Amino acid sequence: MKRHHKKRTGILLLLILAQSISSCASDNGGTSADDGISADSGTGTTPTAETAVTSADVTTEDSGTFALPDTLDYGGTTFTVLAVDEDVPYTYFEDYDSETGDVMNDAIFSRNRTVEEYLNIRFETVNCSHGSEVSNVQKDAASGDGVYDLISPHILSQIPALVTSGLLTDLGELEYVDFTQPWWNGSFVENMQLKGMTYYASGNIIAPNIRVIVFNKALVENYDMSDPYEAVSNGTWTLDTMAKYTKGFYNDINGNGEMDADDLYAFSDLSNSGLATSFIHGSGLLFVESAGDTYSLTLGTETEKIHGIMEKLYDNIYLEGNTAITNTEFANGTVLFGTQVLLKLQLLRDSEVSFGIIPFPKYDETQDAYYSSAWNGLLCVPVSATDLSMSGAVMEALAYFSTDTLVPAYYEKLLGGKFARDDTSVKMLDLIFDSVVYDIGLCFDGFIGNYALPGNLLNQGSTDIASEFAKKEATFTGHYKELFASVPG
Repeated sequence: MKRHHKKRTGILLLLILAQSISSCASDNGGTSADDGISADSGTGTTPTAETAVTSADVTTEDSGTFALPDTLDYGGTTFTVLAVDEDVPYTYFEDYDSETGDVMNDAIFSRNRTVEEYLNIRFETVNCSHGSEVSNVQKDAASGDGVYDLISPHILSQIPALVTSGLLTDLGELEYVDFTQPWWNGSFVENMQLKGMTYYASGNIIAPNIRVIVFNKALVENYDMSDPYEAVSNGTWTLDTMAKYTKGFYNDINGNGEMDADDLYAFSDLSNSGLATSFIHGSGLLFVESAGDTYSLTLGTETEKIHGIMEKLYDNIYLEGNTAITNTEFANGTVLFGTQVLLKLQLLRDSEVSFGIIPFPKYDETQDAYYSSAWNGLLCVPVSATDLSMSGAVMEALAYFSTDTLVPAYYEKLLGGKFARDDTSVKMLDLIFDSVVYDIGLCFDGFIGNYALPGNLLNQGSTDIASEFAKKEATFTGHYKELFASVPG
């Protein structure tokens, strides 16, 4: 598995941290009413078109090379993005009419205005509900209007259907897009190609909604446990290390012999099937491995390792007595570990719990890195787009200018909230963002249930993944045969 590796300078991180600490000093760490992550009103550094040209002339290992010609001019053309409209801000492509004082809103506003000025275009966003992407693009293609220049689809619902319907362009053929640059995520190029075709891209354009683990700092301290941050930093945060925290942690605090809200639990939110998915990704596996014209389903090929992961998860967190079913208990301070995607940490805004954020554990200490699952952020270009060259130029400019606007704003947003504001927090975020992986077996699943199978089994009290996979293998294989057969080869 290839991870995303995006280098950042220490100066940028220190600047973000300093801004966050300064904000906390001025507002006593209060939370914003709009999303509960930060009350900060600052904006990220906003490069102008003039500074962008200067940046293009500088090549360093850290910054990459921005190679868009400064003579590109699309004459005020409207560039239309079809974007899924979700209830979690910043999950898909967005545009804003004005600055509001919200750090992310303002960073996106500045980024978009900079791209508009640089390329002489005007953004227009058309929102749709997830599940309607294919019908919207089909209608546009049939009409011959070619309205949509870029699509920001739901990560799961219609990713395969857009491909099998023949609606997408191979992004590898787009002029101006350079996926070797650090503002693009390296994982999708390595892991998401279908027969050499790249239909989806991910990078700095959209804030990554990564599933992470949160831990209750007070419980760690009160029960004299070692700091999970240290385990992550020294490379020993593994499934077995996690078990030392969770196994047998349940405590019937009120002594009534019943599992209720007053008791202490090891883990919460296990009912979410995506949790087990993230543990498997964290262990260095993808649900579908692709190589050229072929593919393999990991649940059928890595049976011994998958079974080992299932056994560890069941024994150490899913077994009755360890678990609280929802995240409510974590917010109440009665759960040691919880899980959430970063953009939904706002659910903890009213909680008094002081928590830390860490990646999912490795399978064992021989694993080369931590891996984190992203649950959003894919972009694609319809074949009906009227100017594919412009689509490529806009994608490259959006990703490049996001590096100094949206990315630091996202750090500031998280660090300015209830997440600890210290150098360890920056280190954890950097490690998590630099280990994002994309997986055909997640993104192209189309809700057939392959990626959800481990979590569903664990919630039923079973670890017999081999038998359950055998029952459904024909369905899973048929789905991916259809997907690969639809791709020109």
